[in-house]
Amino acid sequence: MHSRSSLVNWVYVTSLDSSGIVQIGDSNQITPETKIYALQREQPIFNGNEVEDLTQFPIYSQPLPLPLLTEDLRQTTIHENPVIKVGSIRITGIAASSVLHVGSTRTIRTEARVKHNREYFSDPYAEED
Repeated sequence: MHSRSSLVNWVYVTSLDSSGIVQIGDSNQITPETKIYALQREQPIFNGNEVEDLTQFPIYSQPLPLPLLTEDLRQTTIHENPVIKVGSIRITGIAASSVLHVGSTRTIRTEARVKHNREYFSDPYAEED
């Protein structure tokens, strides 16, 4: 990997959460991973132990399908300038294994698995009389 200098005047990120990464400069490998269980209830009543073991949900253990690469790819990169220059970056939020990266890297592999459950006291789709 050809390394270069990364010069960033300023970065403003309002929120960084859930395996989000801000990387200024070169890296060899970036692999953020997050598993999120989101429970929404009609009334916000929680006892604190709603989910103690995420392995009960197959979404967190199923193998991810990777795209099949059928093309023969060849890439030639010419770095005419050894410096990456960025004036400013303003981002509202980086979350769920997202990456803000200024620089060179060999491999970026991100993974976010989110399970949403909604619990209601009554059927929200029942027709009212």
